[in-house]
Amino acid sequence: MLRIILLTLSLISGISGVALYAASIIKGTTRPHKMTRFILFFILTLNFASIFAADSNLGAVLYAALSFIHSAILFGMSLWRGMGGKSKLDFVCLGIAGIGIAGWQITGNPLVGVWFAIVADLAAYVPAVVKTWHFPETESHWLYTLSILAAGLSLAAYPINAESVFQIYIVLISAVMVAIIFKEKLGHRSLPKIS
Repeated sequence: MLRIILLTLSLISGISGVALYAASIIKGTTRPHKMTRFILFFILTLNFASIFAADSNLGAVLYAALSFIHSAILFGMSLWRGMGGKSKLDFVCLGIAGIGIAGWQITGNPLVGVWFAIVADLAAYVPAVVKTWHFPETESHWLYTLSILAAGLSLAAYPINAESVFQIYIVLISAVMVAIIFKEKLGHRSLPKIS
C-alpha cells in the first residue's frame, strides 16, 4: 500500500511540475532552451525504451514514461516560446547525445542504454545550464523542484538497484538547475559569467 501511495504522489508531482512549467511558458515568463528540449525528447524516448526493455520495476517504468510524455510536450512548447538552439555548443551537445543513442543501439544492453541515456541527458542540459546561468529569470524552478520530489518518491517506492541510476541522476541535475535559478538569492551575485 505504501508503494502505491509513493508512486501516486510521484506521478502527481511530475505532472504538476510539467503543468506549472507549461503554464509559465504560456505566460511568457519561462523560455526553455530549444536544443535542450529537442535532445531531451529523444533521450527520454531512449530512456523509456531501455527501462521498459530491462523489465524494470513499476516505479522506474512509470517515471520513465512520465518523463517521455512531458519531454514531448515541452519540446513542442519550446519551438513556440523557447530560445537558443543554434550555437556551436548546442550542436556539440547534440553530437554527444547522438553518441549516447548510438551506444545504446550498438550494445543492445538495456542497462548500458540507461547509462548512455544519462551521458546524453547531461549533454542535453549543458545548453540550458549555460542559458539559465546568464538568464535565471527565463526558467521556472517548479519543473525541477517537482522533478526532485517525483524522482525521490519513485526511488523510495522500491529498493535502489541498477535501474534506479537514472532517477538518482534526475534528482542531481534538477537540484543543479534549482540552485542556478536561485543563485542570486543564494548569495552568488559576484560569480563570473560562463563564457
